[in-house]
Amino acid sequence: MSDVTRLIVVRHGNTFNSGDVILRVGSATDIPLTEKGMLQGEAVGKSLQQQNYSIDVVFHAPLQRTAQSAAGILKSFPDAEVNTAEFLTELDYGQDDGKPEDDVLLRLGVVESRNAITPQTSLDELRAAGKAALKKWDSEAILPAGWDFLAGRAAKLESDWQEFADKVVADYAGKTVVAVTSNGIARFSKVLLPQGVALDGSLKLATGAYGVYEYDGKCWRCAAWNVRPEL
Repeated sequence: MSDVTRLIVVRHGNTFNSGDVILRVGSATDIPLTEKGMLQGEAVGKSLQQQNYSIDVVFHAPLQRTAQSAAGILKSFPDAEVNTAEFLTELDYGQDDGKPEDDVLLRLGVVESRNAITPQTSLDELRAAGKAALKKWDSEAILPAGWDFLAGRAAKLESDWQEFADKVVADYAGKTVVAVTSNGIARFSKVLLPQGVALDGSLKLATGAYGVYEYDGKCWRCAAWNVRPEL
C-alpha cells in the first residue's frame, strides 16, 4: 500500500457540440455527454492509468453527465468500486439554469450594474459586467450578485469537501479515490489545502480535466490541476 492517499477531482466531459447554443447547465439541467464528452471520460482513465495510478473507488454525482464520465474512467479500472455522492451534484442556478449563456451574462450584468445603469448603458456593457462577475467566480469563487441565493450552498460545500476528504483518509488510506463532479463544485475542493496555499491558475477545471490532491499523513497538497488529456 502506498504512503500517499490521493483524491483526484474530475470534471465531466463536454455536454455540447461545436455550434450548439451553450446553456448554463446546473443541477436542474440533466443532459447527457456528447460523443466527444464520452471520449474525454475514457481519456481521463487512460491518462491516470499511464501515470500508474491504481484507482480503488470512483464517486460521482447522480447526474447523467457525471455518471457517464465515471463510466468512461472505469473502462481503464474495471475493478474499482463505484458510488454516488450527492454533494458532488452541480449547483442549481435558479432562473439561469438551462438558459443560454449569453442570456445569463446579460442578466448577471444587469444585477451587477443595477446602481449604475443609465439610458445610455448598452447591452454590450451589461454583458461585459456579467462576464467580469463570472471571471471572479472562476478565479476566486466569488459569487456574482445575481447568484447570492447560492451563498448557503457555497459555504456548505467547503465543509462537504472537508468531510469527504476526511472519509477518504479514514476509509481509503494509501489508496486513490476519484470524484467526478461539475465545475461549480470542483472549485471548492481548494479548501483542502493548508491556509494561505492556493491552486495554481484558475479555480476552474476545463471539461474533461482533472486535479490531483495528495495526503502525506499530515496535510493535503495539490500535485496537479486542470490536466486535460488529449483525445
